[in-house]
Amino acid sequence: MLRRFTPEDGNIYEVDIDAEEELDEVLPLTGCSTVAVAALLTATVGSLEEHLARAAVQDTIDASCFPNELLAIWCVREDRAHGPHVDAGLIAVPMPPDAAASIGNSGRHVTEDARGPAVWLISQLTEHMGLPSRAFAQAVTMLDIYCARMHGAIGIEALPGTCVAICSLIHKTEVPSEPVDGRLLQSAATWWSKCLETSGRDAVPIALKQLRDYEESILKTFQWQINFPNVESWMLAFCGRLDAASGGVFRRSLTWVMHQGVVLAKVILQRVSVMELRSHRFACALCVLGLVAARLLPLSALRPDREIGIVEWERLYLQTGWVKELPTCVLPEQSQDGFGKLMEIVMNSRLSALRRDALLLATITQRVFTQG
Repeated sequence: MLRRFTPEDGNIYEVDIDAEEELDEVLPLTGCSTVAVAALLTATVGSLEEHLARAAVQDTIDASCFPNELLAIWCVREDRAHGPHVDAGLIAVPMPPDAAASIGNSGRHVTEDARGPAVWLISQLTEHMGLPSRAFAQAVTMLDIYCARMHGAIGIEALPGTCVAICSLIHKTEVPSEPVDGRLLQSAATWWSKCLETSGRDAVPIALKQLRDYEESILKTFQWQINFPNVESWMLAFCGRLDAASGGVFRRSLTWVMHQGVVLAKVILQRVSVMELRSHRFACALCVLGLVAARLLPLSALRPDREIGIVEWERLYLQTGWVKELPTCVLPEQSQDGFGKLMEIVMNSRLSALRRDALLLATITQRVFTQG
């Protein structure tokens, strides 16, 4: 389903759409109820008609649940979550004294091979705790940023406690009326600690008191602001904005793009840290690549001309997991450039930036799928 945010209260509202339904065909543009979009798709670049159409489309989007002001707030939250940068790297926030003493630091920092089991544990916990699907992306995003900001102050042996504490915090945010199952969290952390010990790594016994220390460290690191956007919430916003701008005529296609994008994002997040590709740009790339698969955007419109050739770009796209055969845009040729302009408005980003995002994600996805 397409889930929408409202800027007033931040709650999520459901739109009754079957997200499991496969895309068979794209609805014709002639059924579009938004005259401004139709005008934008056919307007001459730089003309008064284009200027007026852009303004009208923007007004329609701003009247929806995802105005530009909300995107700006999310960008600020994402920047704040990633923390201040210095030449030496990210600034770490010290752990509480009790937690630092109980957790310790072996000097073995969190590496890619250690991150994989951590993400797997998160996927299992979010499922067993009955959290919504978006909780996985949120938890992995928090894990990646926290480990980066705590670089030098947290060892691999602290990962079990960190993962369960993150899931506990998300549970308290998502379902505050239900108590967290402390025994489940402690059991999961203890199980992984034993796995670390079996593999010859240091292990730290996990007790409920230590879990509270982990939670405190995480909250202080993020300055108690853990409700920042992840790749799934960004995708929801972009799909919702395009849905509003087009009067719902592409809703079936957008639902498919959203569903497939979330599946691909989960696969990619298991292997790629958000420090390599921030959630905002990650979602931009997923959406535009998905719209190509939905035959609403020509693949050629996303190719950075100076960075990759046509044949190589087409080959790379086929390895992104969206389709098995190159799709053909169903929009009239005179409307295809206009749809690119519409993407700039919907994602509040230049087409040149969207092209860079698409190329980066396609390259990362190729690496993920090649490595298996």
